[in-house]
Amino acid sequence: MTCLVCGSSEVAAHLDVGEHPVASFFLEDVHQPEKPYSLVLGQCKRCGTVQLIQPVPHHALVPPYDWLLAREPEDHLDDAVARIIGERILTPESVVGGLTYKDDTTVDRFRAQGFPRTWRLDLKNDFGLTDPAANIETVQKLVSPATMAAIAKKHPPADLLIVRHITEHTEDLQAFMAGLAELVAPNGLLMLEIPDCSSSLELGEYCMIWEEHSLYFTPETFALVPALGGFSTLWLKIYERPFENSLVLLARKGGPPASPLVSEAARSQIGSLEPYGRGYAMARQTLRDDLEAFRREQGPIALFGAGHLAHAFANFMGVSDLIDFVADDTPQKQGKYLSGAKLPILPSSELLARDVRLCLLALSIPSEPAVIARNASFVAAGGIFRSILRASPRSIFSVPLPSKVPSSIP
Repeated sequence: MTCLVCGSSEVAAHLDVGEHPVASFFLEDVHQPEKPYSLVLGQCKRCGTVQLIQPVPHHALVPPYDWLLAREPEDHLDDAVARIIGERILTPESVVGGLTYKDDTTVDRFRAQGFPRTWRLDLKNDFGLTDPAANIETVQKLVSPATMAAIAKKHPPADLLIVRHITEHTEDLQAFMAGLAELVAPNGLLMLEIPDCSSSLELGEYCMIWEEHSLYFTPETFALVPALGGFSTLWLKIYERPFENSLVLLARKGGPPASPLVSEAARSQIGSLEPYGRGYAMARQTLRDDLEAFRREQGPIALFGAGHLAHAFANFMGVSDLIDFVADDTPQKQGKYLSGAKLPILPSSELLARDVRLCLLALSIPSEPAVIARNASFVAAGGIFRSILRASPRSIFSVPLPSKVPSSIP
């Protein structure tokens, strides 16, 4: 394949987790047919960027319902906004624009700081989308120089364009970045934000892989991206988080879009995917052995949270047959089945009703304490919570499961 960042043809495959259906396509019936897609991670031998060998096409990712929206971390945005204002490039007359709904709260922060001239592109009025379920996966495909040049006529050029958590979804990164440039005024600013995959690669976190993400950046490889739109980086800030750090980059529009100059820092990433790939089979087998032993000796196992993390854990790690159901209190998900694994999705009250002994948390690490607190009765009855994420302090991979206590009755 051709590298999505530098255009090199030298992208080597290092990890194949198999063919799986899209995580957001919950099943209405356990016998419902599913369409699987190959998920193979590779790394460019020239620029070091980790990416899907064959990105899943955008049209295959549009869910059959309109109530799924991703919630991104926001506790760092006050600092990011203050840093941008501190550059003293923007004035009260500057125009601040946003690409998608993920940028609304950042645009709001700028408005609150005295920048009243703002806009955010609209799915229907700007992109012409009428499918209420279409969103990020479709927008990334529509952002191209021609499309954005037409949209730019409807809005004043952005002195700052905010683009959060969509760059990693792109099928054609070069067209995407050149398209963004059409919305930005000469010498204007671009704020990009993505998740940092460094810790997942280092820890062997295989739930990192998601069919909606075609690109898996580290700070070193992310720094190559602005040049594709004719931007030069002013700064790149790493905001630390428990699972994936957030990378925020500020760049300034200069010349025309160009191929990135691959830095020594980016080249230093080459080879980082190899140990990640080598560790996959052993991680799967060790996890399976532990869960089999627990289930045999102590009882039922459930997952908590019917999102893409649960989908990745059950399917990629090959343990769906050891899990009884997925607990999730989202009304729209209940009564459906997790795709691929075909696990029923039930309310969390079923943890007690079905005498579950081990519940594996498949949600963000900051959310774990609140979920445990809401299910205190499960813990009081002897239920155990563990996290599927390696970075969690209660990870199933690092916190040993208790052995069955032998009966004192002869």
